[in-house]
Amino acid sequence: MGKVYVDAQAYRAIEKGAMIVFKKGVIRTEGEIKPGDIVEVYSRGGKFLGKGFANPNSNIMVRLITKERDVEINKDLFKERIRKANEYRKKVLGYDKAYRMVYGEADYLPGLIVDRFNDIASLQISSAGMERFKLDVAEAILEVEPEIETVFEKNTGRSRRREGLPEIERVLLGKEKYRTIIEEGKAKFIVDMRGQKTGFFLDQRENRIALEKYIKGGEKVLDVFTYTGGFAIHAAVAGAEKVIAVDKSPSAIEQAKENAKLNGVEDRMEFIVGSAFEVMEKLQKMGEKFDIVILDPPAFVQHEKDLKRGLRAYFNVNYQGLKLVKDGGILVTASCSQHVDMQMFKDMIIAAAAKAGKFLKLLEPYRTQAPDHPILMASKDTEYLKCLFLYVEEMK
Repeated sequence: MGKVYVDAQAYRAIEKGAMIVFKKGVIRTEGEIKPGDIVEVYSRGGKFLGKGFANPNSNIMVRLITKERDVEINKDLFKERIRKANEYRKKVLGYDKAYRMVYGEADYLPGLIVDRFNDIASLQISSAGMERFKLDVAEAILEVEPEIETVFEKNTGRSRRREGLPEIERVLLGKEKYRTIIEEGKAKFIVDMRGQKTGFFLDQRENRIALEKYIKGGEKVLDVFTYTGGFAIHAAVAGAEKVIAVDKSPSAIEQAKENAKLNGVEDRMEFIVGSAFEVMEKLQKMGEKFDIVILDPPAFVQHEKDLKRGLRAYFNVNYQGLKLVKDGGILVTASCSQHVDMQMFKDMIIAAAAKAGKFLKLLEPYRTQAPDHPILMASKDTEYLKCLFLYVEEMK
């Protein structure tokens, strides 16, 4: 078994509970280490710190699975971790049919994400080591939660490519099933495994539900980067008079239209396929103003080196969005970029508001991802979503 020795900073992080070892924290290695191999991790002085999956070709050198030397990394271990993660969601958080069942290192299973949608589990693996055990993981999911009948592997995206893993979308285990309908607050949504990410963005669940209380009836709402209609559908179901939903993906908009029909609100919704910036500029030229504007863009900052450029993109989106909020209206704005922390996000929106000539008041406590995406206090990597509900007034 190969060995990895880490510097003092990585050692302290692991001692505090971190489950990931970045390549920059590695001092030296011993033995041949190939992607996916199980390795032992040691401090500079030779103290055993744990063992996990290595990938010398990745920025993440080791994903720790256990800090006990004698614990075997096998199906039994995965099953027990999945059981505990699932029990936490159901018994502690009160989730039932649609929730993130496993959230990587926050559930001591780095490189593994499992989302549950009724009787379908969507599996995402971003670790060469976890890839070797994916059938064991799929079997464990079915054994832990008997109501789940299908495990669909949604193994696509940048994280797979960075690990040198192939992109695969298919039913891995169980019944051949791709679609289901979930309930969220007052709304219902079609979840299609052949859509983006794990089929549906569960991390904004509580924030979408929180929007409902600001819909008193008769509001005009704009939802930019709507994807399959998340915030927009909630606004319409709660009583908004007109909702405009914008996304650049034609397939996402088609599913958003299906969701509108499912909820019986298609007569109060308008869907636009197009670039967020172009659509918002056009709406401004038309003199449009909205009671509520929602901005939920994709991650503009994928790497730390992209921070400056990404913050500029967030600034531009929010500046354009603020100009479309009427005096006394509401802006709901979010960022899912892990490298943009809440203070950076606040500073950006303050600057955008100043340029737009707006005062902002915080309507809700600082919001983050839904609790089924738990934040491991020792790991900054597990905290990524920021969402602000802001009351907007004109500077006069």
